[in-house]
Order: sequence, then C-alpha cells, then structure tokens
Amino acid sequence: MGDPVVVAPINFRFECQLGCVNCCARPGDVFLTEEDRGRIASHLDLTAAQFTERYCAPEDARGLRLSNPGKTTCHFLGPSGCRIHDVKPLQCRTFPFWPETVSTRKAWKGLSGYCPGVGVGQILPIEAVRAEAQRCADAFPEPG
Repeated sequence: MGDPVVVAPINFRFECQLGCVNCCARPGDVFLTEEDRGRIASHLDLTAAQFTERYCAPEDARGLRLSNPGKTTCHFLGPSGCRIHDVKPLQCRTFPFWPETVSTRKAWKGLSGYCPGVGVGQILPIEAVRAEAQRCADAFPEPG
C-alpha cells in the first residue's frame, strides 16, 4: 500500500445515471492491472497475450493500458454502453473516486461538467470514498 490518499472534507454525493457513458467517452488512458487483463481476456475467450496484442498499447514506463482505437475512446464502448461492464477495469470501476478527483472541492465539482451523477444521491461515507481512491492509487502508483 502506498501513501494514504488525501480526501477533501466535503459531502460526496454520486449516483451513476442510467444510460450515461460520459466517463467512457472522455479522452485519456485506461490503465489496467494484471488482474484486469486476465479477467477481461477470459471474458472475451482470449489468452492474456491475445488480449494484449489486440487491445493494449505497447507497454512502457507508464504501464499496461488499453490502446486508443481511433474511432472511439474505448474498444469496448458500444451504442448500448460498456460491452465488458461486468469485468471492466479497476480504473473504470473506481470512477469517479480517483485520487485526483477527490483531493479537492474544485476537482470534485469539476467532474459535474461532464458527469451528471456528481451531486446526486445520498451523501457517501468519507471512508468509502477514501477506500475507492486508495484502491486506485495502490494499483496505479505515479511513476517515480
């Protein structure tokens, strides 16, 4: 486990909105853990090597990540949403509770510009928010 994640002292409300795929359509890298690779490959009836060859960018110092398919921001984003939703990567599962989005009020509020679920629903326990952000931080440490 890495350094503890800093979480802003605010009331976090979030409820994913049915049919919304805004987070999936954003530009940026989707990093994968080894567990993600194995789970998704198995779901797609591929070996880890086949999955990597078809869907991942060449590994470098930044780590294992999905390649950019060009026409969309994600290989697995279809007209009906995520085609691998049940086995989606940790990075996707922990959204919007990433260390960089929960560290300040400004960062959290900034998500509402594209994520209609921010500010909706019950106030979430700060411990739950911290745990999700810590899962992400531990899985994807900043390169040093």
